[in-house]
Amino acid sequence: MDLGKILGEDSPWTPAEKWVVKWQYRLLGDFETALAEAICRADDGNLDRLARGFPNQVAGFLAWNRGDLAERLRAAGFSD
Repeated sequence: MDLGKILGEDSPWTPAEKWVVKWQYRLLGDFETALAEAICRADDGNLDRLARGFPNQVAGFLAWNRGDLAERLRAAGFSD
């Protein structure tokens, strides 16, 4: 997988979707890695609270976890 096709500036993927790719490929720094863990563990009420400060990250997680983002990334050649 050419990560540049997803993470590049001219990529059609949203910042939330790009964040998920960075998370899956372990390209996040220490803080965002801890944030990803908190998002994964949060219930819906706490996800709402986290989304106030980190809207892209929570939106990306929800698209990955509850939406079709994983399928769309696989179709684009992404493998986790």
